[in-house]
Amino acid sequence: MAAELPPPTTRLRYFWLYVQRENIPRLAVLSIALLIVGTSAIYLAEATAPDPTIRTFGDAFWYSIVTMATVGYGDLTPRTGGGKVIGVLLMLSGMGFLSLFTATIASNLVARRIREERAVENVSWRDHVLVCGWNQYGDRVLEGLLLASDRKAQIVLVNEDPEEAVLEIIAGHRGASLRYVRGDPAVESTLERANVRQAQAGVVLADMSRSPGAAADERTALLTLALKSLKPDIKVTAEALDLTSEAHLRRAGADDIVISGEFNGFMLSAAALSPGMSQVIRRLLSFGEGELSRQPIPEEYVGRSFGEVLQVLRRQNGFLTLAIVTEGAPMTLDTLLTDDYSLVDTFIRQQFSAAGTEYLRFEAGETHVVVNPPDDYIIQPQDAAIGIPRTA
Repeated sequence: MAAELPPPTTRLRYFWLYVQRENIPRLAVLSIALLIVGTSAIYLAEATAPDPTIRTFGDAFWYSIVTMATVGYGDLTPRTGGGKVIGVLLMLSGMGFLSLFTATIASNLVARRIREERAVENVSWRDHVLVCGWNQYGDRVLEGLLLASDRKAQIVLVNEDPEEAVLEIIAGHRGASLRYVRGDPAVESTLERANVRQAQAGVVLADMSRSPGAAADERTALLTLALKSLKPDIKVTAEALDLTSEAHLRRAGADDIVISGEFNGFMLSAAALSPGMSQVIRRLLSFGEGELSRQPIPEEYVGRSFGEVLQVLRRQNGFLTLAIVTEGAPMTLDTLLTDDYSLVDTFIRQQFSAAGTEYLRFEAGETHVVVNPPDDYIIQPQDAAIGIPRTA
């Protein structure tokens, strides 16, 4: 749903409140009063001058405006001493008021820029990625999002960390489209400021700063529910600390779940018993050349065999297909929630009961992966290839 602009009357009212807050009407009244007084004074002073250049009230008005604006065309000049004194006063006062106007505008522009960098103002991006929470792996996740995107990714960090710490992270990625929204990502108003309804995806990091241990996974489930409740079709990837939390996060609506430290045992044993395997895995899971990537399958190959697609992708761009990933049929949260009365299930039910809403129905389905499929596997419309691009 596209974000709608407020009606013209509301925008005018906001503009008028802003003008009043900056005391611009008072400056304008004082400037107009000074202009009228200066015009009258210069007209009266120059009325008795021999061979005056300021003959009419209109000439005096024009001279006062030009003088207060410090333009000084020189087409009209006072002849009398009193007129010259008034001219000097108009110059000085005009410089003062002009400085106040320009300083007010400049300070507000600078303040607006600072608010944008610190995300005090609402995010207006579309198809951006929300990174909710933060931990020691957050910077690597951020790096991966910036490198993996085929276009310039727009990323919004949503957490409660000190502004100085987050701004330091943003400064380390100069040139990237990064914004920061400070607040609890489980709160609806915080996600609204991050424009969650126009977001493309969300990454929920396990935040152990306020919920240590297993409680961090319960909070991750809460953040996932908050994202899905505001935008059911958003793709949510969640990090879990405990392997047993995967089922609960699925019930909360997470599309993909990464278990922290899940492959440590395999990597350690592979390094000990199969020399070279750990280096290959590290290369595949590192950013840069040779990393695992997802490749769309051309529509004309839907209904054909995997063996044909394998050869085509390999021949066209050197892409070595290792697996086929399929977006499954839609699934509802009602189906996922069970009656086992587990802590997380009870918590999820209580949250929706307190909100006075029914359980959510998500549009996205499960993701199924077939590693090294047989050559006669038939490509489906929802299939995509996972593999390794050819390196130089």
